[in-house]
Amino acid sequence: MSMIKEEILEFIAKNQISIEEVNRNTSLIIRKTIKELYVDENKKGLCLWEKLNKSDSLTDEEGWSYIKEFVSQSVCIMFFNEFDEKTMFKIKNGADLYYLLSETSGYEFYITDLNCSYLICFNHHDILYGCGNAVNWIYGRKKLTENKRDVSE
Repeated sequence: MSMIKEEILEFIAKNQISIEEVNRNTSLIIRKTIKELYVDENKKGLCLWEKLNKSDSLTDEEGWSYIKEFVSQSVCIMFFNEFDEKTMFKIKNGADLYYLLSETSGYEFYITDLNCSYLICFNHHDILYGCGNAVNWIYGRKKLTENKRDVSE
C-alpha cells in the first residue's frame, strides 16, 4: 500500500467523512477518458500535468484550497499520478475534499467528476491547472488573484 493511500485511509478512519475507494474498473475508465480528453501523449513528461492540453493555470501555494469552490456540492473523484498511487477516491463534496486536503500531506493530485467534464490538478510546484469545464474557472481565479495583488501593492 502506498503512503498516499495509507494516509487517506487513516484520515477516513479518524473522521466522519464519506470518502470511498472507486472500484478498479471505474478507475480504469476514468483514467482512459482523462487521457483521451486532456492529455497530449506527444508531450514529454512522467506526470499528467506535464502533458495537459487546452488548460489554464495559476501559481499559488494556496491554490489547492480554491478547489472546494469549484467542486461545491458535487461529488468528485480524487486521483494521483499512477506511479504514486493507482487508487481513486470518491468524495461527496468540495467541503469534504477541502477538509481531507487540509489534514493530509501535500501530494500531487487530480480532481474530476464521474463524467470527466473537467480536470483539476495541483502539483508540487504550487500550480493549479484546469481543463475542460474548469478552464474558465481557473482563468477567473487567476484574474481575481492578480486583482488582489494589484490592490495590495
